[in-house]
Amino acid sequence: MGGGYTFRWGRGSGVITVHRGDVRGSHGDEALVDTVRVGRDWVDDRDLRVEARRWLRAEQQAAQSRCAATEQDR
Repeated sequence: MGGGYTFRWGRGSGVITVHRGDVRGSHGDEALVDTVRVGRDWVDDRDLRVEARRWLRAEQQAAQSRCAATEQDR
């Protein structure tokens, strides 16, 4: 399994699922990391890119906060 994340969505589902690695072609949820409720239908693929970027920024900020907290504990 590769690095990064795979984002999946279905029209009308109101959610994006985030999976660790490249899970294209997989139907299981073994690599499921998060489910993001978006509460609206999709217009096109740009909607997914916007939400994916938002999720990645939040994940990066959380990781930086965890790293800073670990450094303070030392």
